[in-house]
Amino acid sequence: MSGAPAPCAYEIAGNPAGPTLVFIHGWPDDARLWRRQVDALADVYRCVLITLPNYGAGPERDGRSDFPELVERLAATVREAHPDGPVGLVTHDWGAYLGYLLDQAHPGLVSRMVALDVGGHLGRPGLKASLMMIAYQWGLIAAWLVGGLVPPLGDAIARGVGMVVRVPAPQRARIRSRFGYLYFYFWRNLLLPWKRAGLLQHYHPTCPVLYLWGERKPLQFHSPRWLEIVAASGGRAEGIASASHWLMETHADTVNARIRDWFADRTT
Repeated sequence: MSGAPAPCAYEIAGNPAGPTLVFIHGWPDDARLWRRQVDALADVYRCVLITLPNYGAGPERDGRSDFPELVERLAATVREAHPDGPVGLVTHDWGAYLGYLLDQAHPGLVSRMVALDVGGHLGRPGLKASLMMIAYQWGLIAAWLVGGLVPPLGDAIARGVGMVVRVPAPQRARIRSRFGYLYFYFWRNLLLPWKRAGLLQHYHPTCPVLYLWGERKPLQFHSPRWLEIVAASGGRAEGIASASHWLMETHADTVNARIRDWFADRTT
């Protein structure tokens, strides 16, 4: 990318005079993921809802950004949407990973964070969990590569992976192969030592973090060490026993109450 980074697509909802919360989704969602949170928070908060590059209605020419470029685009988006000081950040899945990178690269941009279901430290998953992660992530990489040549076939492969990993039907219907670039860049950077600087490493939040995750799922994307790091940030961590990956939808009342309490609390 040359010149100033282009902001990501975003929309604004809620109280125009309220404190600003920025929301970042993950795979395979877009800004609509947060509709239940906006409904619950819009009376108090100004909600900035980002859609990641290439996750919108159509493909974006420069939507295949590696993590450093994508983080700079997110920083430009936050500053354009809210030029007056730090913001609250609410994230999920890849959005959580990108939120951690954003906080690491631009300390002071985020005042408090809520991260859902993906932590900043994965640890060492067991053999079964590792094989499951590799299988579905490389399936999405394959879909992305095929989709660059034959988009309908790539989309079909990506939706097949979505079915295997039990993506809810509304999200699965909108899956496109072009969403898979985040997995490609993650594994490329992981496997090529000279690219690893673009990944999250040795992360310690510069702001307090509330970390919420669903306990009812086969793969967990955080380590016990991450829960210690969250506590050290002045934050809190809570697993929701009956929730799975999309806890902001299936357990919206609980998640919304935690978010509201977290951003109202100024004691940490």
